[in-house]
Amino acid sequence: MNKSVGKSTALETVNQYIEATRDGAVETMRSLFSPAALMSGFYEGEFYIGSPDLFFDELRDNPSPSATGADYSGEIISSEMFGNIANVTLKEKGYLGLDFTNLFQLACIDGDWLIVSKTYVDE
Repeated sequence: MNKSVGKSTALETVNQYIEATRDGAVETMRSLFSPAALMSGFYEGEFYIGSPDLFFDELRDNPSPSATGADYSGEIISSEMFGNIANVTLKEKGYLGLDFTNLFQLACIDGDWLIVSKTYVDE
């Protein structure tokens, strides 16, 4: 089972997602997602749906933006919280040469905010 790293807010979890993406930190990234998380979206025109494992593999198998010096950034452009659930929209620029819009749904589970769903599109 994945161990979380103690995220106290939904926004903190998404900011840790940005840092883990920048650094290629696969185990940190795994800890941000619920073990039952679902990930779906469009990458180069094809629709994918399933667990985030393919994303974790991609993160592991490609040089990180930190390692290559690539100009990568992530910006949270909106967030909503309703009790123990949240929606967060993240715009990423420069991950593997592409820009993405990500829609995250998070839940506070046992005191940690975890990603339970991610939907994305490359732009």
